[in-house]
Amino acid sequence: MLLYLHKKSIMAKISKPQSCLQCPYKWKYLNLLSDKDINSIQSNCTIINFKKGETVCKQGTDATHALYLAKGMVKLYIEGKKNLILKLIKAGEYIDLQTLFGDKTYKYSIAAMDDTMVCMINSDHLRGLAQKNSDYLFELTKTISDSGNYFYKKISDISRKHLRGRLADTLLYLTDEIYKTREFNIGMTRKELAELSSMSMENAVRILSEFRTDKIISIQGKEMTILQYDILKKLSDIG
Repeated sequence: MLLYLHKKSIMAKISKPQSCLQCPYKWKYLNLLSDKDINSIQSNCTIINFKKGETVCKQGTDATHALYLAKGMVKLYIEGKKNLILKLIKAGEYIDLQTLFGDKTYKYSIAAMDDTMVCMINSDHLRGLAQKNSDYLFELTKTISDSGNYFYKKISDISRKHLRGRLADTLLYLTDEIYKTREFNIGMTRKELAELSSMSMENAVRILSEFRTDKIISIQGKEMTILQYDILKKLSDIG
């Protein structure tokens, strides 16, 4: 995994953590471990800094490390004739834990949405810590379960909703889950917005234009404002 990163992400900066115990970016449940166990992560962790657009890992490659996003944002996407963005991950969350206890191959690619810092923690070591601490294991397992439930819902919504409902879902997701405000810098290309909504870029642009005309949203450059949240919610519910 590290060899792949070194060759393919030549801009990535690799370093070792100074103190996992004192780290301001550590996972909110890390304190469930003892200080000794937290310190042990330090020797089993490598920090990788990625520039916007760089690949963090590639679909189909072996997963030897758990990936924790300390800073920035990344996208998880399935590569194909048309890419499908499954999810955006914000700082303070694990990027991928599905491979920690199951299949050791990445089922999707991960790329940086802006400058990011990723902590790569040896999977064997993390599993060992989880086996010793049931509370820590519970939080890891809950994170995996929540992620799986999100994926199931997304695939269900894609299969049953029309285009306007899908794009409404995406805008609500950005509003409620990612930015947590109705005014935000979208930080995505129209192509990425389409891939997150499982539609062509042409359709995404067309429906965005309709939403603007109907004064459901306002867009000024990269700045988006949700003007009629209730209408988006209704479009999402109708599907």
